[in-house]
Amino acid sequence: ELQPTTLSQQLTDVAELYESHPDVISRQATINIGTIGHVAHGKSSLTRALTQVDTVKFSNEKVNNITIKLGYANAKIFQCTNQQCSSNKETNYYTGKSDSKDDSPCPHCNQPGQLMRHISIIDCPGHDDYMTTMLSGVALMDATMLLVAADQSCPQPQTAEHLQAISIDGSQREIIVAQNKIDLVNHVNAKNNYNQIKKFLSETLYNRELPIVPISAVRNINIDCIINEIMKIPIPKRCLDKPPKFISIRSFDANKSGQGVDELVGGIIGGTLTEGILKIGDIIEIRPGIIETKDGKHKAFPLTTKIISLRAEDNFLRYALPGGLIAIGTLLDPALTKQDRMVGQMIGYPGTLPPIVTKITIKFHILFNKDTEFNRMLTQDLSKIMKTETEILITVSGCNNIAKILSDTNNIKGSGDLVEIEVSKPICIPEGASVAISSKNLSSQSSNWRLIGYGKVVQ
Repeated sequence: ELQPTTLSQQLTDVAELYESHPDVISRQATINIGTIGHVAHGKSSLTRALTQVDTVKFSNEKVNNITIKLGYANAKIFQCTNQQCSSNKETNYYTGKSDSKDDSPCPHCNQPGQLMRHISIIDCPGHDDYMTTMLSGVALMDATMLLVAADQSCPQPQTAEHLQAISIDGSQREIIVAQNKIDLVNHVNAKNNYNQIKKFLSETLYNRELPIVPISAVRNINIDCIINEIMKIPIPKRCLDKPPKFISIRSFDANKSGQGVDELVGGIIGGTLTEGILKIGDIIEIRPGIIETKDGKHKAFPLTTKIISLRAEDNFLRYALPGGLIAIGTLLDPALTKQDRMVGQMIGYPGTLPPIVTKITIKFHILFNKDTEFNRMLTQDLSKIMKTETEILITVSGCNNIAKILSDTNNIKGSGDLVEIEVSKPICIPEGASVAISSKNLSSQSSNWRLIGYGKVVQ
């Protein structure tokens, strides 16, 4: 049963639904906002301040106090309509948990508020070791919040690399810059750091004007200003009348050890819709599905199943629109979905999904930032880094895949060269899809994958 604290989601015609429909935002997020930036600059702390959810959940994350896997947290944004409210500023926005009532009271005057938005935060790891995890989250982001610590010089290595990463698919995402940890520096140092941020952004984003908000995430300073900037971000227009396309980014078995046979449930797949609408009862196809390998050759077997439940955090849904992390309950054998075995799958109506391939041709572009030693090395040694038979990592639709270069790249320039690559296992990918490319062959001091370029699938 759907919770009585939120609207009932009586299914209407697709033509009547839209991203900010009260029935929709009552239960699910309709915009994904990623947190990016260098390690320990406060991405998880800001997520916690906005959503009241701790995204650092795994034991190895807690031990090291860093984000390792992508974290997700939803929040509702309310506006106090009481003009006499003691805290009534320009907008008077505040947030609540995803399952809070749609008229949750203002924390200052205790009067009912008005639900304005439902957002989802994607908390990305900032450590260099987990750059590939961050790249897998880029495909899900509609907008970003760049965290820069005021007590360190700007830019730090992953500050620059993350800013490059969110541009690889050609999207000019809305960016909010949060100058965090202002409680740790004096006024002069905060101002100097602010000027460093301005200079870095002007050189990296070609003088694009971005809001820079000084905050302290752990002390809740100026979080209301961040909410105000979030409210200025336009909700993306989605293609709701198209067949649904769903990207799988996690999967699991929800059954407990010793559970009775009558209580068992099918496998759960988590991810995000990029277009269309999914409903309980829909028959869906999962591609590439099960992959069998024999004598070095792969064969893919797409799966077909039925949606028996939809959920956004603790909110049960009758239908799901693009935006936020959605959990799909299926009739699949849970053994197929446990331990993220369905990550990288594409889900939609049977007969509507892209082809399953092992070879693709991309139009390759090198990342370029003239001020870094990393890019100077790229420019000088690109033909060595991208040579035939070299192993690379491609990230597409939120999934990382090992691949090797097939084409002759002796004269590669990195400015639109056609490069043929073969992935290590079949993938479901359409023409025109954006691909991030990472390599290990850049430094003898590190075996981490480093983002070196991007491309568009042309064949």
